Amino acid sequence: MIEGIVTPELRDIDYLAPAAPYPVIPSGITVHQKPEYRYSVVTDEYPTLSIKDYIPDHNGNFISPGFYQLALSDDKEFLYLIESKKLIAIIPVFKIAENKKEVRKLTAPKKDLTKEEKRERAKKKREARIKSIIDAKYAKTGATPPQEYEHMEAEIEYMQEGGYYLIRYEKGYIRAWGAIKG
Repeated sequence: MIEGIVTPELRDIDYLAPAAPYPVIPSGITVHQKPEYRYSVVTDEYPTLSIKDYIPDHNGNFISPGFYQLALSDDKEFLYLIESKKLIAIIPVFKIAENKKEVRKLTAPKKDLTKEEKRERAKKKREARIKSIIDAKYAKTGATPPQEYEHMEAEIEYMQEGGYYLIRYEKGYIRAWGAIKG
C-alpha cells in the first residue's frame, strides 16, 4: 500500500469476507438446523387448532391467538404446534389411543383374521388396485386425482382444576392428548 492510496483489493468487501472474524451466518445455525427441518413431519395435512387466548409460559414468552396446525411426531411422543411451516411449540403427549380394530386390520397376519376381516381386507385390496389404475390414467393426462378425505380434529380446553391447557389431537384412527401448563 502506498501512502494514503487504498488499492482495489482492500476496497472490495467480498475479498475481505473469508478473513472476517465473524461467521457468514450471524446466528451460526444453517438452514437445515432450524426446527422446521429438524422436527418436520411427513405429511402436509394436519388438523387446525384454533387458539382464542394468549398462552403464557414462565419465561415471559407466549403463544398468541390464531390458527395453528397440530401434528403428531412419528414416534407419537410429541405434538407439534406449527404456524406457517414454523415450529411454535413442542407439546409432550401423555396419552395416546389407537382404535385396536383398525390397527389389527393393518398389522395382523391373514391367519389371525376372521372371515369378515378377510373380506374387508380383500375389498380394500380391490379398491387399491382400482385406485392405482385411475391414478395411472390421471398421470397420463397430467391431472391430479382428488384426495381422499381423512377425519381430522384438534381442540384446546383450559382445565381450571390443574391450571393447564388440554390439547386433543385426532387424525384418522389415532387420538393423542397433550398438555401445556398455563
